[in-house]
Amino acid sequence: MKIFDTSSIMCIFREIRFPKALDTCMKQGYQLTTTQQVFEEIKRNPDTFREFAAYGKFSIIPVNDASCFDKLSKRYPWLHSGEISVLCLGRQKQQEHARYICIIDERARTLKDKLQIRIHGTVGLLLWQKDRKILSSGECHDLYKRFIVSSFRITEEILAELLI
Repeated sequence: MKIFDTSSIMCIFREIRFPKALDTCMKQGYQLTTTQQVFEEIKRNPDTFREFAAYGKFSIIPVNDASCFDKLSKRYPWLHSGEISVLCLGRQKQQEHARYICIIDERARTLKDKLQIRIHGTVGLLLWQKDRKILSSGECHDLYKRFIVSSFRITEEILAELLI
């Protein structure tokens, strides 16, 4: 299971325009998932929602763990409800010993060690595909260029790994 946050979905559909990254996850046996809270965030952006709905391969899971939600929102007040819901679902999957990875960008990604859950960013997802030889060198160079001209914020150091 790959559990996606809003920023990753927006990046894939709107910024780099590379839904093949999602198709690849499914071909590798992963279910594409997001939370009800992330779905509500996506609905607020009509262009992203249109592409997300047309893609149609995501499962939407409600996260109703009020204690997890409350604890994380108090401890990390800068997180939005979508990020919190993804982290709570990740914790649940970790406790179930399920196969999962949370795909979150921004500051929430830095909590993986504190929360002891599996988190990667959007570029990390693409690097995983590159390392598995699923993405060609040409695709990696093209993605690098797409990131450079996008409004998606990523450090040059991380982005350069697509070119190595």
